[in-house]
Amino acid sequence: MSIKTALVLGVVCLCMLPAGAAAQVQDNPPVETENNGRMLPDASFGAMFRKYTPPANDYAAVYSWDADMAVNLTVFRAGTSSMHFKSTFQTLGTENVKARVGVGGTGYLLGIGYVQTRSTDFTLSAGIVHLSSHLTRDLDEKLEELANEGATVPSIDDPSEYNVFYFAGYRRVPSWRFTPEFEIAIEPTNFRFNGAPAGYVRPLYLGSRWTLWQGTQSSLVARTQHEIGTNPFNYFSLSLAMLQRRNQPEGRFQIFVGGSPGNEVHVSPNIGAVRDGIALGLRLSFRA
Repeated sequence: MSIKTALVLGVVCLCMLPAGAAAQVQDNPPVETENNGRMLPDASFGAMFRKYTPPANDYAAVYSWDADMAVNLTVFRAGTSSMHFKSTFQTLGTENVKARVGVGGTGYLLGIGYVQTRSTDFTLSAGIVHLSSHLTRDLDEKLEELANEGATVPSIDDPSEYNVFYFAGYRRVPSWRFTPEFEIAIEPTNFRFNGAPAGYVRPLYLGSRWTLWQGTQSSLVARTQHEIGTNPFNYFSLSLAMLQRRNQPEGRFQIFVGGSPGNEVHVSPNIGAVRDGIALGLRLSFRA
């Protein structure tokens, strides 16, 4: 399937879906009309740790685990319009460097966007996202160790920095089984503010979320994340969410297993960095 065909199909599918209920793609809650006109009417905080499991691939020694902390703020809301800010700090870990835990790199993701709520089930948004990645001395030591052992020293095809404009849409479909939620984001180009050449960005992101089971304070949720273009990826996860309050979209404590087929590392302005393979993890999610 060509990129042009995938873009057309994604937009058509999103527009044809019937409406559902939530305000934004990445686990943000429905619009609360009583907070309209207020500064910082809504905020959420999340933290995640993910450890990759066997079988190992070429990147296992330099990308053994990762962790992140994320903050999402509704800066201002007036009627059906709102401004949103998001930030994520991600840490990538190597296998131990001698006797100590190795940190191979860090990444910072910052974004600000405008959200138009067409209904409680359907939103459109546009904005800008910046992602920058920074490598460490621990990674240099691990790469030197691999080279001395004659092992493969892998490289990453994706750029270390992104500045992208995005145009996105979100729908939730409560009338369908498992109450699916769908997201599409189009990012046509990557650029640098100083005018220097920028690396390639995959132009189409697709995401979905399915509530397979809903209990009193817990739920079982399946997610998919896809990027189409050069060095594409498909990530799938299944999480058990617990300690779920009535006004929150998911539980505050989550255990999950996730995986991506292939033998690469991908860097994305949508989800940060992800390594192909299978991983187990924990996630905390709070809403204020």
